[in-house]
Amino acid sequence: MAMVAFVNHYAPRLNLPIDVPIKDRDIHKLGCTPPEYSTNGTVFLGGFQIGKYSFGFQDGFINRSSGIFKPYFVITELEDDGLASFGIPLLYPRESSVSVMQRASQMKYAVNTNDLYRMATNYLVALEINQKPFEKTRPLTLLSTVYHSPRGLVPSPIMAACWGESALRDPGSNGFAFLISSVTGELLEMNVGNASTCKGLPLIKGEDLNKLLAISDDEFLKYSDLERSNCLVRFTGLHCSDLHCPGGIEAPSSQAANAVFNVRTNGNFAPK
Repeated sequence: MAMVAFVNHYAPRLNLPIDVPIKDRDIHKLGCTPPEYSTNGTVFLGGFQIGKYSFGFQDGFINRSSGIFKPYFVITELEDDGLASFGIPLLYPRESSVSVMQRASQMKYAVNTNDLYRMATNYLVALEINQKPFEKTRPLTLLSTVYHSPRGLVPSPIMAACWGESALRDPGSNGFAFLISSVTGELLEMNVGNASTCKGLPLIKGEDLNKLLAISDDEFLKYSDLERSNCLVRFTGLHCSDLHCPGGIEAPSSQAANAVFNVRTNGNFAPK
């Protein structure tokens, strides 16, 4: 419920082509793991697919007063074959990275470095991150590399920007990075590795998590939609206007692995 509320709020701000509020029938591959406990803290993971986008989350809290937990979330655009998109239609399912990149590198590019900088600052605003203090410790880097095409070195059909560490798909990173298609300008992947700076996170307030976990599954499944909404408002601090509480969706633990999606691998895809 908290993940859906997060996407309801931020998808329009990020200009993602997703109809909100999200309905139960629109959600695919929903997965939520049971909280993992240790002496240091509590961690929980989840994710789901809506349309051609997958959303993954890690949240939790640290038991030490001096510790700061780093929640993160990742957005990935997918193709019909379930693998990560490169921003252009596939010729056939599971078309190789090399083939897609070669075709994209021969197309007319719609985005330049100035456009990339504008998009980067707009994404900060969309995620309600205060730009000036954020960039003091995480300088912005625009990553426009070259691609080894059959025609020789050409500008890459994938462009990236990052604050802090450039590593994508790394929940331990202390930065914010995203990839876009140079051909279409559409968002291909976004990874906020220290998402505590995003107004919408943490998904669940750490000091209240144990109270939430004290509610048994049997008790929670008897809640009405209104009671579930009230529960979510209580433990997340979200306003009722942000919510659409899915009813009747139960993701058994065997589906938890679906929260992590396959990616189309390619050496030129993500900056090193």
